[in-house]
Amino acid sequence: MKPLLVPALILSVTSILAAQPPLKIGLDTQATEWIVSLEGGGQVCDRSGITLMRLAPDEKLRIWWDSRGVSDPTTEYRIQVGRPHPLAEAAALMRRLKELGESPDRVKVPDADTWRVLTGHFPEARAAEPVLQKLQDLGFEELWVASEARPNQPRKGRALYAVSDRYERRALPLAGVWLRPTGELTILQGKGRFRGKVEVFPNAQGRLTVVNTLDLETYLRGVVPKEMGAWEFPSLEALKAQAVAARTYAVANRGKRAADGFDMGDTVADQVYGGRDGEQSLTDRAIQETEGLFATYGGKPIQALFMANCGGHTTDVAHVFGGDAPYLRAVSCYPAKPLALPYASGVPVTTESYQPWLSWELLRLASEAIPAEWLTGDRLAKAATLNDLAQPVRILQQRLALEVRPLAREGNLYLALARAFGFHRIVEGQERPQDAAYFLPEALPEDRLLATFLTRRGVVAASAWAATTPITLRQGLQTLGRLWQELEPFTPGEGTLLMDRQVRRKRGGPEPLPLAFSLLLAEEAPDGSLRLVPKADIQVGDRLKWIPGEEGPAQVLVRRLDPDGAAWDRYNPTAHWRVEYTEADLLATVRKRIKVTGIRDLRAQYNDQGRVLDLTLVDSQGAPHRVRGMHIRGLLGLKDNVFRWLTVGQGANRRWIFYGRGWGHGLGMCQTGAYGMALEGATFQQILQHYYPGMSLQRVD
Repeated sequence: MKPLLVPALILSVTSILAAQPPLKIGLDTQATEWIVSLEGGGQVCDRSGITLMRLAPDEKLRIWWDSRGVSDPTTEYRIQVGRPHPLAEAAALMRRLKELGESPDRVKVPDADTWRVLTGHFPEARAAEPVLQKLQDLGFEELWVASEARPNQPRKGRALYAVSDRYERRALPLAGVWLRPTGELTILQGKGRFRGKVEVFPNAQGRLTVVNTLDLETYLRGVVPKEMGAWEFPSLEALKAQAVAARTYAVANRGKRAADGFDMGDTVADQVYGGRDGEQSLTDRAIQETEGLFATYGGKPIQALFMANCGGHTTDVAHVFGGDAPYLRAVSCYPAKPLALPYASGVPVTTESYQPWLSWELLRLASEAIPAEWLTGDRLAKAATLNDLAQPVRILQQRLALEVRPLAREGNLYLALARAFGFHRIVEGQERPQDAAYFLPEALPEDRLLATFLTRRGVVAASAWAATTPITLRQGLQTLGRLWQELEPFTPGEGTLLMDRQVRRKRGGPEPLPLAFSLLLAEEAPDGSLRLVPKADIQVGDRLKWIPGEEGPAQVLVRRLDPDGAAWDRYNPTAHWRVEYTEADLLATVRKRIKVTGIRDLRAQYNDQGRVLDLTLVDSQGAPHRVRGMHIRGLLGLKDNVFRWLTVGQGANRRWIFYGRGWGHGLGMCQTGAYGMALEGATFQQILQHYYPGMSLQRVD
């Protein structure tokens, strides 16, 4: 790959980014009880640290909030008017709404310098419909019923209790408790194990808030593997890029959830955090090797946004959250020139461009039992003879330590092959004449029970028994390969090609792939069809499959052409996707967000990369409903805004079929793309500079 420009020096600036205080992570705000235990035992303290009671090792304690009735809802519904606005525009919109008798508020978008304008307070979405209709009639566009946190004041007179294993109940301070283990970990049943300080206290909605307070680097140990796990993305440089992005995001968003009593939550709304149970050794190393490093712009931590998969190209922040952040600009997720390594076949192979006769059974036979020169369309189309098949049969009999039996010269060739491997011995008592009548044509073949077994196992096609043309060499070899598979099942080795010509198996480390001198080289298309090739420039990151010979080295090497193409972000199941809705299901999905009686049409405006920037839903009355940015995929229940669609059928029977790419908001670092870049040799600095143009790395000592 073409090297990206990297600063020669990572700046050290303690004046801009002071030593980081501990982070408060909200683990839950919904439950009314928790069962807890402490590693090595420990103490239950009030939140100032005064000991209230002690727990023995392995002792469980139930912390229960007596809500005295149904807890208050934690959310309400409000109407968002328009997309996020700069502050001046938000203020102007609020003045206009006040003139219409509304009581609007503005809420800052955490990931941009823009504001959402909200109006109304509704206990359920349908209660917002009269105001929604009023605003629609007045010409307001892009109206959205949003679920928002509900501001409540704590009720008085409730009680917090601890209930022991012996069902002894003890009152706890209403302000909550601090769990102090003798060891390192606090265990929350059903949630996991957590380092640092864990507090449990009542919240305004009549539930319990659980907060984990810990230092930034320890927090990252539970974040990085949950956001970009080492099993899915086993590349140190990609994980280091994720560590810097996660560290920067945490600092830039400190206090984001201060109204709830913590800095950030532990879900995708902020960063996914798994505590001690999420930690992995390779991500720990990535965090350690980037300790204290932040991505900055203009000397300040950036909003280091990232998403699972960008659909081949990221987008500008203006199209998602509004505003203008120079480092959140659209960049491609395709290499300018893919890094490819040359491989060549060690034996002459056919030059036929169309090879429908090639199969895995034939490739496996070519690794050990037949000459590669047999693999041509003309040769395989000829009638099979005993002389052709005698030697491959003998080789496999010897390999399997079977009695060497010559092929019978009379009768059906398929049956002769099966008898050569002893399959005639197992059909008595296993197969029944009734099954033979079910599978086979009348009067064919002579050994109906053996033929029934071969048909049932898929070794021979049912239609083959009635064929009047001679059995071809391809058909004979295909059957031979399937019989071999019956006795010695085999799955090709599989791994990803690395830039040093090693391969990485799934959930495994890099390993060398020894290749035989007489290597047979092939390609596998997305539809599973195979083609022999004399040579191939195999892109780093492509998946290889191989068949080793008896001596060990791979005799056959197959390059799988990735169905998701050549992009850096092709290593995620959501690189491409398909979603289908019935008319009723799509309408139900849309009605969660906007009020419509039906759907007449969808109209979209795209950018050059196929991302939908502006979507208008025309309802059954002909009224347009416009949505932009994050609301587009939310309205349709899709993974990303990179999509097109087809409709099939009419009226209530219409089906909507969406084809799309990517997963996420499309801003900042593409996590899968970071892995793809790392496979091609990019450093974590290069990855960060690519996805956050203009950013600088700064270290806090």
